[in-house]
Amino acid sequence: MSSAAGPAAGRYLDLYSRRTGEAGFLRALRQQAIGRFEAAGFPTSRDEEWRQTNLGPLLRAEPEPAARHTLRAGEAAPFLYPDCHRMIFVNGRYAAEASSPPERVTAVALADLPAGGENADAIAEHLGATACGLASCSADARVHAFAALNTALFGDGAAIVIPEGVVVTRPIQVLWLSVPTLGRGDAGDGAASRLEVSFPRLLVVAGENSQATVLETHAADPAAGGYFVCPAAEFVCRAGAVLRHTRLQVDAADAFHLGFQHARIERAAVFDSSSLSFGGGLVRNDTVALLDGEGADCSLDGLYVVGGSRFVDNHMRVEHRQPRTTSHQLYKGVLDDRARSVFNGRIYVHQAAQKTDAKQTNRNLLLSRSALANSNPQLEIFADDVRCTHGSTIGRLDEDALFYLRVRGIPREEAHGMLVYAFARELVEKASFGPLREDLEGRLRSSLNGGRGGGRSR
Repeated sequence: MSSAAGPAAGRYLDLYSRRTGEAGFLRALRQQAIGRFEAAGFPTSRDEEWRQTNLGPLLRAEPEPAARHTLRAGEAAPFLYPDCHRMIFVNGRYAAEASSPPERVTAVALADLPAGGENADAIAEHLGATACGLASCSADARVHAFAALNTALFGDGAAIVIPEGVVVTRPIQVLWLSVPTLGRGDAGDGAASRLEVSFPRLLVVAGENSQATVLETHAADPAAGGYFVCPAAEFVCRAGAVLRHTRLQVDAADAFHLGFQHARIERAAVFDSSSLSFGGGLVRNDTVALLDGEGADCSLDGLYVVGGSRFVDNHMRVEHRQPRTTSHQLYKGVLDDRARSVFNGRIYVHQAAQKTDAKQTNRNLLLSRSALANSNPQLEIFADDVRCTHGSTIGRLDEDALFYLRVRGIPREEAHGMLVYAFARELVEKASFGPLREDLEGRLRSSLNGGRGGGRSR
């Protein structure tokens, strides 16, 4: 990055300087991450990967660690699904009293990680191995400021280690609930506006031939004030593992959400991940997937439904390092009002990755003349025996299809909603877990009705 540490970076360096009393591998990991962040600073519009993401309002605010909050009765209920194992975090801190982690799996809060405990070595080996501040694992990797910040500043997080051969039949839901006490722009004594910040951290290690489903939810009351959530997640799929992951983001309307996710998929393993965005004012998700074993399979799908003046940016990088690996990406966006979106996807095929099969698709539906979608799919191929395709579309509703419905007696507003839902439903129906699918259907229909109603009926 071309930026140097300035006043905004200095505020976060100050947060790091307040940390005390930590030793062991975490201390060394944090020192490495904060060093990278200090050397690089925050990205600016001069950085190609960030030129369309306006960080100005975020970086002008004074960061303040999110306050401790005791979970009240029913506060998390709108975001929880039945028949799930649960790990609940409030303002980035584990709420043990409301959680019910699985028994056959090591699922621990990082703040309570015991030295030498079960699977402690696996956690120490993988935590920060990929999300320590680098934007990818390639030689040309740049520092990812927000991944580095998370590694340096997370106070708590979830570590899930699934033993070899274990099949977890019920989904594991990890809920990150934000309950801000400051409103956006809240200032005192003429000082800069203050913004509560939290740094959720997730590590999932799926042992050889294991199977599990992880539901990751970032949420807040829709009426909550502004805040900044900076999550990072790492997924490791050992040989033959099958890991299904859904990331639902329903932050409050004024929230900043800038996250980083990295997955490493080994021989014959499957990683199937969906990212669904229905909230937040400025949202950016950076995702890296490394197919690092022959026969590895990765699916990265996403849906973003944005209105008002919201902004959503999805940056993807999929690296094929070994032969006969497969990746598929399908991202769809529905934009209304003055909303903006960015999709930047890159498939990188290393020379050794012969017989690669990769497909990348981004489709955007604009519902107003003021909405704007930017799409930039990319291929970098250094092998000569591959099948790789990419493509993108940006368009409006088909007037002929709308007319077809109207002449059959369907009112215009209802016909409009039916067509938009049909465009997006493919990604909603992908969810095999019934309560999640019902929730997503409700949120999609609510978004298409101007935000009236909620997610699933409760």
